[in-house]
Amino acid sequence: MFEQALSGLSTINQLELLIPTSILAVMLVAISKSGFGGGLGGLGFPLMVLVLPPKLALAVFLPLTLLTDIWVIFVWRKFFIFEIIWMMVLGGMIGQLLCWIFFNYLDDKSILILIGTMALITSVNFFLSKIDLLQKSKNHLNTLQPNFLRAVFWCSLSGFASFIAWAGSVPAQIYLLKLGVNRKNFVGIMSFYFFLINFSKIPFYIDLKIFTKETLFLSFILIPVLPIGVFLGKWLNLKLSDNLFYNISHVALFLCGIHLIIKNAT
Repeated sequence: MFEQALSGLSTINQLELLIPTSILAVMLVAISKSGFGGGLGGLGFPLMVLVLPPKLALAVFLPLTLLTDIWVIFVWRKFFIFEIIWMMVLGGMIGQLLCWIFFNYLDDKSILILIGTMALITSVNFFLSKIDLLQKSKNHLNTLQPNFLRAVFWCSLSGFASFIAWAGSVPAQIYLLKLGVNRKNFVGIMSFYFFLINFSKIPFYIDLKIFTKETLFLSFILIPVLPIGVFLGKWLNLKLSDNLFYNISHVALFLCGIHLIIKNAT
């Protein structure tokens, strides 16, 4: 049945690798979004493109990600900070619009390498300086207003990178982690931000003719993976202290940076 339904995906080498690899990729994204604000999901899309061409992988990921986002924002709805979110969304929408306009012309490798480099600098600086995150959390509202341009800059990169390579979490984290919000607010902000960003992709992807009946079918059969990943992610988040959560997030940010550099430099 799967072979017939997915017969249009002629670039797949081995169908037996498609399903397990896709399940692992979607599980990583669901765990990441629900428990770690997207910090551990940066490897999900690269896993998917091992068995699918990038454009098809984008089409498969979007419906699944939107379903995960809806679930996650319901779970973390009490922890939104709209004073932060609106600035991030503004930047993200700018990046989405620019990427849609230049989608067929831009070489995304250089910007992804730049994002990866900045992710490395940010994560290494965190561990070297040993910042007191609890103190920063108390002061994050005071530092919010001067960071408007910084939010728009980083989240423009986030929207752009998310549109073409599902790598938007890295620049968004570079901005948000510096504010020192507690882990629940962090996940709440990231979940609502990416729901709005991902929802805005729908008309752009339709215009670019990315969706096919085969990608929609593959998305459909992967839906049962989502609730498992969402609840596992939230459970892991609740079991971790703020300090440990930020350590893990910065390690994930470091790994995402390494991956982006290696993947796009070769």
